Amino acid sequence: MDLFNSPVLLVEQPKKVFAVESKYTVFNAQGQPVAIVGEPNLSGGKKAMRFMFSDLSNNTRHTLHVMRPDGVPMLIIDKPFALATPKVKITWPNGQPIGAIQCHFGLKPRFTMLDPQDRQIGEIRGDFFAWDFRVTDWQGVEVAQVNKQWEGLAAAWFTTADRYAVQIPYQLPDPLRTLVISTAITIDVVLRENKK
Repeated sequence: MDLFNSPVLLVEQPKKVFAVESKYTVFNAQGQPVAIVGEPNLSGGKKAMRFMFSDLSNNTRHTLHVMRPDGVPMLIIDKPFALATPKVKITWPNGQPIGAIQCHFGLKPRFTMLDPQDRQIGEIRGDFFAWDFRVTDWQGVEVAQVNKQWEGLAAAWFTTADRYAVQIPYQLPDPLRTLVISTAITIDVVLRENKK
């Protein structure tokens, strides 16, 4: 199963001493890698700034390239510089927009999923601890779940700082499906990068 067809995606961020660069590996439920995510264009100057101002690293721009394990580009997840509620843009490698995930801060984390015309097509709502998230379509029907700790088949051998499971019980239409696939990485970059 590849990134776009697997009903379960396990998103793992390797442990690191100094968290200045976002990196993830995405596995299917059988533990096979289906995507590598990183910031290939992050300059040394930006790394130094993130290190020196680590308390503000959550505000900085993160442009993540999602690639197949063989290096073929699949998606770009772009979180802009933001002091308050970032709007993370999801595009195809050629720059064509897929949609966006807009963060709304409050007692419990909440995100809205938007199509390329900024119309709401779904919502992501987290629990108080931001460990479990319920993903619904524009009608409020649950279409996926994102969990920070997942007790599934491959979870036992994961030894990472952060790991998420995205469970998608049935095939969804695009752009909703691609935005759902992007949720775990978006949640981690928006809510957790400055805590590492």
